[in-house]
Amino acid sequence: MKKKKNILQRFGGWLKGVGTLNIILCIVFAFFLLFHFQMLQLYKTFGSLPESYAIAVVGATIGEAGICGWIRTNKDRHRERQWEKEDERERKRDPPPDPEEAGAFDEYEGKGVDG
Repeated sequence: MKKKKNILQRFGGWLKGVGTLNIILCIVFAFFLLFHFQMLQLYKTFGSLPESYAIAVVGATIGEAGICGWIRTNKDRHRERQWEKEDERERKRDPPPDPEEAGAFDEYEGKGVDG
């Protein structure tokens, strides 16, 4: 009999598939929306914004997104380099057949374009 998963187990399984960087970016997005609405409320109430605070928060969120992008780029480069190494090992182990030795060009030798 199959055990029923509770909500936390289902959410945890889904969360693992999304990835940490995507979760961080979603949190930054939600924070940025909340911050935006707070700034609109302050503007409605006081008629101005605390510019130094706004610049600091925007800079921090953009910096966080930049760091996430840098991490993602490095992970992709590392993964691609691993794939290149695996391909190189496979080529060294099983080199591709030489087309001239296999006779792939025998039927075309000596024939012109008009055949």
